[in-house]
Amino acid sequence: MAHRQAAGTTATVEYHRQQRQVIMQFSRIVLAVCAALFTQTASAQERALKIGTEGAYPPFNSVNSEGTLIGLDIDIGNEICRRLEAKCEWIAADFVGLIPGLQNGLYDMVIASHSITPERTAVVDMVRYYSSDATMIFAKDKLRDDVSPAGMAGAAIGVQSGTTHAAVLDAQYGEATIRNYPTQVEAYADLASGRIDAVMGDKMALYDYAQTEDGKACCLLSEQAIKDPVLGDGVGIILAKNSPLRAEVEAALTAIRDDATYDTLTNVYFPFPIW
Repeated sequence: MAHRQAAGTTATVEYHRQQRQVIMQFSRIVLAVCAALFTQTASAQERALKIGTEGAYPPFNSVNSEGTLIGLDIDIGNEICRRLEAKCEWIAADFVGLIPGLQNGLYDMVIASHSITPERTAVVDMVRYYSSDATMIFAKDKLRDDVSPAGMAGAAIGVQSGTTHAAVLDAQYGEATIRNYPTQVEAYADLASGRIDAVMGDKMALYDYAQTEDGKACCLLSEQAIKDPVLGDGVGIILAKNSPLRAEVEAALTAIRDDATYDTLTNVYFPFPIW
């Protein structure tokens, strides 16, 4: 009887020992899985890109009635972030302060329809993501056939401050009255109310305004393009000089174009190619 009790006790001890080993092994697996999930979550949280934009340049960037940034610039930026497995953190600011903000580390990049010019590429890197000619939109009763400096003599022309369009007007259109506005939207408002005769800007932005109810009621888009070296060569995403992020952005944009995502995004806003 004593022998059988000892054997039973040994078996019980061995059973509990094995149970403890199973529990310890299971605990190690759970801890390993939790650690992996924590690492993945932390990695995803760490990969955030701060992107500066204006929020007042439809259809590229604007703020809807709910206070959300919308537009092609936002769509392109969000798609780049998706390809880079990062989270976009959008920050709206005045157009003239975007490049200085980038240089001071406020943003990782800026997507706000900046023309690519030698002056800008001397201080920042730029990656082209669309191109567009400059032109003018007129009040219907002020339409002119000639948008050259001579053809616009005596006209009151609105333009957004700090843009290449403003630089061209200041340099070439001395016989016109130039009125600068903080945003393109404010220039449109004065055009619609008859305070100015025309607004100079990017063809696609002016086209978008011409399709709105206000634009249809007040204005006509010129079919003439304005050419000047100051207007630059395309429109670019802005990054800090020699930023390692540039190669990633370029690769993401190439992929977006190669699989036709680019066409899908731009066709929402324009019935014509914009590259």
